Amino acid sequence: MDIKTFWQYNTDEIFDHLNCNANGLTSQQAAQKLAAQHSGQKKQSPLLQDIKLFLSQFTSPLVLLLVAAVILSAFLGETSDVFIILFILLFTGILSYIQERHAGKAVEKLLAVIKTKATVIRDGQPKDISADEVVAGDVLTFTAGDVIPADCLLIESKMLHANESKLTGESMPAEKKTCVLPMSTAMAQRSNVLYAGTNIISGQAKAVAVLTGDQTVFGGIAAGMQQAPPETAFETGIKKFGYLLMKITLIICTVIFVVNISLGKPLIDSLLFGLALAVGMAPELLPAIMTIAMSHGAKKMAHQKVIVKKLSSIQNLGEVNLFCSDKTGTLTEGILEVQAVIDIDGNENSYTKQLAFLNAHFESGFANPMDEALTKMQNVSAEDYIKLNEIPYDFNRKRLSICVSHVAEKLLITKGAVNNVLQVCTQVLKANRSVVNIDEMQDKITALYKEKSSEGFRMIGVAYKNCAYDNISITDESEMVFAGFVLLSDPPKQGITDEITSLKNIGVDLIMITGDNKLIAAYTAQQIGLQNIKVLSSEEIQNLTADELSEKIVGVNVFAEIEPHQKENIIKAFKKAGNAVAYMGDGINDVNAIDAADVGISINNAVDVAKEAAAVVLLEKDLTVLTNGIIEGRKTFLNTIKYLYISTKCNLRQYVQHGRCFCHFAFFTYASATDIACQFCYRFSLYGNCFRQC
Repeated sequence: MDIKTFWQYNTDEIFDHLNCNANGLTSQQAAQKLAAQHSGQKKQSPLLQDIKLFLSQFTSPLVLLLVAAVILSAFLGETSDVFIILFILLFTGILSYIQERHAGKAVEKLLAVIKTKATVIRDGQPKDISADEVVAGDVLTFTAGDVIPADCLLIESKMLHANESKLTGESMPAEKKTCVLPMSTAMAQRSNVLYAGTNIISGQAKAVAVLTGDQTVFGGIAAGMQQAPPETAFETGIKKFGYLLMKITLIICTVIFVVNISLGKPLIDSLLFGLALAVGMAPELLPAIMTIAMSHGAKKMAHQKVIVKKLSSIQNLGEVNLFCSDKTGTLTEGILEVQAVIDIDGNENSYTKQLAFLNAHFESGFANPMDEALTKMQNVSAEDYIKLNEIPYDFNRKRLSICVSHVAEKLLITKGAVNNVLQVCTQVLKANRSVVNIDEMQDKITALYKEKSSEGFRMIGVAYKNCAYDNISITDESEMVFAGFVLLSDPPKQGITDEITSLKNIGVDLIMITGDNKLIAAYTAQQIGLQNIKVLSSEEIQNLTADELSEKIVGVNVFAEIEPHQKENIIKAFKKAGNAVAYMGDGINDVNAIDAADVGISINNAVDVAKEAAAVVLLEKDLTVLTNGIIEGRKTFLNTIKYLYISTKCNLRQYVQHGRCFCHFAFFTYASATDIACQFCYRFSLYGNCFRQC
């Protein structure tokens, strides 16, 4: 059996090959396989990792300028110059290495707190383990938001869709189902395979892990999710500055060299003069200064329960001027409470309440505040009800359906976004349990919906119908009876107004992006203290081009009824308009926006895929720590700029003090190793002042 083409085999053949079954592995089997898996991996030794880290300190353009000076000095036989410049290089390299190694170890410990988990069947029971402990033969269960830890073959699936854009480039979710496919099936068409590094968008599944670690498709491409993250804007800027400084240095050195030669000065003296100038122009301690400042900032932020996954992200956090956030849990308490369950007449309805409770009670997808609130309702019970089937929630339908039986009755119960539930209804339930045609009540339903929304209630619709069979599908969500509304409240977070004011005081404007309707969004914005509220809805931006959207969003601070893909477009539009944007999200529908932002932010209890995408993870969902993080980022940035300013300014001052200003260059003087040593000692006294200021 060629296990690498496992999509061509059925599950029984895979089970036989991996020595497992549908009930998963035992703890002993898993331990043995994990030991074998680790022994077979090519793990880099700590010594080799340290050597690579040390050598990486000498790859920036600014350091390469000094390396070129060493080579040139050695070529010219200037031994003293070689030793002096090498000392400068090694000293700054060792300092940067020590700081970055310590910072890296600290970040590793912090990242362990937010490590991705996977649910496996061990000893016949579900168990949460670290994703890197999954072994071939493990049976895993998945729900929306889970990150896939291994290349898996599906055993069971229910309305399953996965985001495979990182592998296939296709932005639309891929539908997954159990089947056997030909060996030649292209990657994008392998509907029975879940790939490591991708994530579940909607539905539920059970699958067996077949390939793990470097054997997975992602592992073969870039070691899975451990691939190096892209450069931050600050890193790119520093690199550009280094190249600019190199160009300026080379141009000045070339001009001076040509002038000296044309005036008959010795070749060696002219080269040495250019060499001294090159050394003097380079701010040698920049890597060390940056690392010290960033690691210091990361430690302070960690104490404030902010984990920075990459040190250089601190710099990006400092330049943020727009903070985009979802509403629930960030701007509001995130603890929904059921205020009422009403029929279309606006009266409490016990039958509608029972239906809503049953749907939430038997729902098996990812946990959410809404279902938690519904299951806490009083005077309702699931006693004598049996769950028969489920149609999971997805972001296109915005509905979730449960099929239950009670005595001789079978019911299909649907809840979700009001408009989406109304789309599948043809009748309406009256208070006396009679039903009428929905067309007769459409205006009444709309008026009640607007009235309650304008009062700040979040509303979901509930519908039902009798069903004759257990095996339901999306097509069964039709010709239903609209039973009424569930009214939920989510009060503004205590102190949120002061937190928004604090952000405003440091030049950061808040942008609220929510899936709630315009009325609720405007009401919440008013409650939290946003000024000059301007609301834009999904419908108003759905057909705009990128350029049109960039113009349309000017002055907008509330986006309502927003679809998941529109969040990303909004972030990109703000960036296109010249803003530095941070986005905070914790759901599956936030991932693309987190990726698109200059600084993606998530929280520790977010879905796995959101934490994977974020550059910064908050252990507490509190804007106060975010404000402190932005301030720390700005301090770090200013300390770096302060060093560049001081060192560049001092380079020129030294030449004036030593009689080596540019006018002297024309009179053919040149620097020696002694000048370089003087320059090094003089500059170090200035660095001492710089460190004290930092």
